[in-house]
Formats: sequence, structure tokens, C-alpha cells
Amino acid sequence: MTPALTPTLNNLPTPRPKDSSSAAGFTLLETVVAMVLLTTALLGVASTIGYALMVSNSGRGVTNTKLLVVTVLEQMETLRNNGQLTFGQIANTGQVNNAGGGTFGGFPTGFQDLSVNPGPDGIFGTGDDLIDPGTDGNYGTADDYTNVNLIRTGFSREIVITTLNPQLKRIQVTLRYSANGGVRKELVGVSYLNDNSHSNYIR
Repeated sequence: MTPALTPTLNNLPTPRPKDSSSAAGFTLLETVVAMVLLTTALLGVASTIGYALMVSNSGRGVTNTKLLVVTVLEQMETLRNNGQLTFGQIANTGQVNNAGGGTFGGFPTGFQDLSVNPGPDGIFGTGDDLIDPGTDGNYGTADDYTNVNLIRTGFSREIVITTLNPQLKRIQVTLRYSANGGVRKELVGVSYLNDNSHSNYIR
């Protein structure tokens, strides 16, 4: 009978190497695929955010443009109601009736720069909108000058006033503005002005 061997460092069984296919963790290929999928998803999210910002800016631009158009139309009614201008004076250059109403020059035809200042006459859309009172702060003095910094960048406006009959005028305001990407667009507002304090019809 063979005596049992006493285990020593020399006769311990050699451990068998594990099968690499059963090792835990990710392979290089799996990691690359995961990174590609994650990158694609993040690019999609970034594109969506960019589109949302573009739509938001476009909507804000249209809203601001509408407000500018409506402001001019409402100004015409206010000028008539408070007597600052007569019904006859609310007209384009060359059609102004100044009977009993001073020397108002009218609203110039063609597209004009949009100003943040109404000028000496206090009326937006007239020929003196870009006049600055100068250092003394008073209009009509020697230091008055045309200040191009008063121009509202990216906007121009045309006011067309048509006399339909002695008691009714059609006022059309066209505003050109720069949309996303510098594309020029136009927005048109129309109002009908009576020769009295009746409500206007704006469309």
C-alpha cells in the first residue's frame, strides 16, 4: 500500500487558467459602441435645444415687430384725439393740410430708419426722428445734430396714409426686420382713422 503524500509547495496542483470568455467587465468593442450611442444621443439633444432657441428668438422678433406696428397705428389715433394734429395733418409729405394746425411736415413716404426717439415734434415716423438736442438738451438750438446712434438696428418702416373720403383715412404701416440668419421679412398693419373720436378698425 502506497503511503499518502503530504502536500508541499512542490506537489500542490497547478491551478488551471480561467476561460477568458467568462471574465467579468466590458470588452473594448462594447465600450466603443456605447460611446458612439451616447455621443449620438447627446448630439440629438444639443440639436433640439438649438432649434428651440431659434424658434423662441424668431417668435420674440415677430412679437416685437407687431408691437412696433401697432404703436404707430395707435399713435395716429392719439394724435387725433388729443388735438396734437388735425385730421388733415395726418398725411404723408406733400398731402398735408396745415389749416389751423401749424407747420407739421407730415409722415415721409418710402422706408425710413426706425428711431428710438420721436425728435423735436414728439411724433414717431416723421422726418426729424434722428435729431438729437445736443449737449444743452434743448431742440432748436445750434448744437442740434442728426444722431445715427438713435437708429433701431435691423428695422425700417414705411407709413402710407390714403384718404378714402373726407371723413376716413386708411393707414398702412409696413415694417421690415431681420429674422434668423439675417433674412429680411416684412410685417404689415392696417388701420382706418375717422375724423372724430370713434374707434379705429385695425387688422
